[in-house]
Amino acid sequence: MQLVSNRAVAGVVVAVLFTALWSTPSSAGDAFLRGGIIFQPRDIGFEGRWRAAFGSDYPVNFGETVYVGFELQTSVYRQDVIGSTRTATLFPANGFVNVKYKSGNIGARPYGGGGVGLISMFTLLSGNNDWEYDLGFHLVGGVELGRLSVELQLQRPFESGAEMTYALYAGFVW
Repeated sequence: MQLVSNRAVAGVVVAVLFTALWSTPSSAGDAFLRGGIIFQPRDIGFEGRWRAAFGSDYPVNFGETVYVGFELQTSVYRQDVIGSTRTATLFPANGFVNVKYKSGNIGARPYGGGGVGLISMFTLLSGNNDWEYDLGFHLVGGVELGRLSVELQLQRPFESGAEMTYALYAGFVW
C-alpha cells in the first residue's frame, strides 16, 4: 500500500465521525453488525480471512430508499514471520463512508451501493510496528430479510496495481 497524505486520512476520519454523530432521534438509521469471510485473494491464510463489520445507514429521502452511512471493519490475527521464529499480530482496520439504495420494505429488501474510505493494516512485531494505509473504495450488494442481512462486498485501494478483495458477510440489522 502506498502512503497517502495525512490531510486525506484526516478528511476520511472526520467524514466517518460526522456521519456517525449526525443521527438524531428523528433521523435514526439502520445499525448493523456482520461477520464475514474473504474468499479472494486466496494467498491470505485462513486465520486472516475473517472480518467483523459494523456501522449505520441513515435515510436521506422521504421514501427511505436512499441512505448515507458508514462502515468500520476489523479483525485480529497472528502470523509467523518468514525466515524467523517471531510472530506478528496483524490488525486490519478499514473505515468507509457510503451511499446505498434500498428497495421499498417488501419483506426481502435488496440493496446496493458503494463508498470511499481508508483501508489500513497495523502490524505489531516486538518493537518493529508498522501502519500501512491507503484510500480505497468498496462496492456492496445484498439483501435484508427482516433483521437478517447477507452482503457481498468488493473493495480495493486506489493504489495502482492493487488487488480487489471479495468478501461475503452475514449478520443483523436493527
